[in-house]
Amino acid sequence: MKKLMFVVLSLLLTGNLFSQGYQWQAELLKIDSAGFYKIDLTPDIIAKLNPQFSDIRIKDGKGKDVPYFIEKEPFSLTKRVFKEYQVIEKIKWRNGATVLVVENKDKDTINNIQLQIKNFDVRKHLELAGSDDYNNWYTIKENYMFRSANGSKTTSEVKSLNFPYTDYKYYRIIIYDVFSLPVNVMKIGYFDTYEEQGKFKKITSPILTRIDSAKTKQTYIKVNFKETPYFDKLTIRVDKPAYYYRNAKICFKHTNKKGRVYYEVEDYITLNSNSDFTIHFSDFKHKEFYLVIDNEDNPPLENIEIEAYQLNRFLIAHLELGNNYRLVFENENIYERPNYDINHFKYKIGKDSPVLTTGNVSSIQYKETKKAITSTLWMWGAIALVALLLGYMSYKMVTEMEKTK
Repeated sequence: MKKLMFVVLSLLLTGNLFSQGYQWQAELLKIDSAGFYKIDLTPDIIAKLNPQFSDIRIKDGKGKDVPYFIEKEPFSLTKRVFKEYQVIEKIKWRNGATVLVVENKDKDTINNIQLQIKNFDVRKHLELAGSDDYNNWYTIKENYMFRSANGSKTTSEVKSLNFPYTDYKYYRIIIYDVFSLPVNVMKIGYFDTYEEQGKFKKITSPILTRIDSAKTKQTYIKVNFKETPYFDKLTIRVDKPAYYYRNAKICFKHTNKKGRVYYEVEDYITLNSNSDFTIHFSDFKHKEFYLVIDNEDNPPLENIEIEAYQLNRFLIAHLELGNNYRLVFENENIYERPNYDINHFKYKIGKDSPVLTTGNVSSIQYKETKKAITSTLWMWGAIALVALLLGYMSYKMVTEMEKTK
């Protein structure tokens, strides 16, 4: 009897396990070569994930998981780019000096010049001058000493020449070679540092419900998203009046046990007519919040629009040519991200990988159908087994009673 009960419980648990699974899928577009790809996650996909972004998988044609790691663009990134100058003159002076002249065509403001030089093991003195007409030269740096260049892993090394900001059109570099042969200067340029802003996608606009209160002198705007927005940037636009300056706050509405409504403030902001207001968050998870505007003695603002944006997010994975891939996602039974080996190499791959887009998102219908059918079958099967068990127990009891009589 105990064994039978164990079987019943096992079947019930197994039936419940079969009913679990992913709710949505999106096919990946065909690839033309094997390699690492950045799979672009659309707002429609991200909105269906859990807050840990862990319930998403890449499946190949056989249904096996493909290892990946997830990457989100930063709000901004500082980059250094080497810009090479064209050497317009290279001569050797009689006093044993190599003279290199480069042109700064756009007269960029710079504070460094980089020389890529073949490895050497001597000391060299250098001077730097600048000119705008190629005739009159002005000293920028003198008595600068180059020490040995011994690139440990390459046959050349980049030597930096730093100086105060200048914007000459021409730069003349003099390397003195009195006591030794010249060094081999391969390239001359400079590092330009710039800030690159992260790229955003606009998500589906929220539904706005507005109430203007003359009593509190405030405007209450309920902002409601259909799905979890996970936005990183919020923009508020106002059409009228032409000039305004209003204090406002982003908050959440609550009701206490006594039925009293109160607002929990997330952030205080100021709306003014100088420009559209923009505020940044990180994966804002609330489907509903309120924008409360203090009007004081002014008429309410007119035609208020609110737009939300997500920073681009990608899955980076190695895909094979000739295989079919798809994404499956939204699984309420998954909380932690998978632990793939590829996570240990995320800083070495994926930076220049091609971007791969997905097809339309569709529900996994057969999962839902199987879940409903399976649940029903297992339930009736369990009931039948319990009924048989009770009947068997009753039969045994009656038999024992007859023997006793």
